[in-house]
Amino acid sequence: MEKSQERKQAKACATGVRTGYNFRMSSVVPNIRVKVLFFGRLRELTALAEEAEELPEGATLAQVFERYAERYPKLVGFRNSMVVSRNQEFVAWDTRVAAGDEIAFLPPVSGG
Repeated sequence: MEKSQERKQAKACATGVRTGYNFRMSSVVPNIRVKVLFFGRLRELTALAEEAEELPEGATLAQVFERYAERYPKLVGFRNSMVVSRNQEFVAWDTRVAAGDEIAFLPPVSGG
């Protein structure tokens, strides 16, 4: 096989397209690992103080929350009133997470 054909085959395999053989290779999205913390009522609803979570690279904090909301549907009711932090700083829900980040979900605080 010519070198140019070999390069095309290798590129096709890497991008998840048909290679000329009878199979397709899917592209691989690397996963990252983060630590997720729950406080207050959220901790009670999930029965989790903290958990290591594996996520696809490029995930946002909103997507992390959605994963937990699927497992613990009662969390959904808190979404509009809670805050989220990444590495101990309050951030927007569309913030992307990176490997090793510490994510915290905090319920609304009330007091007098």
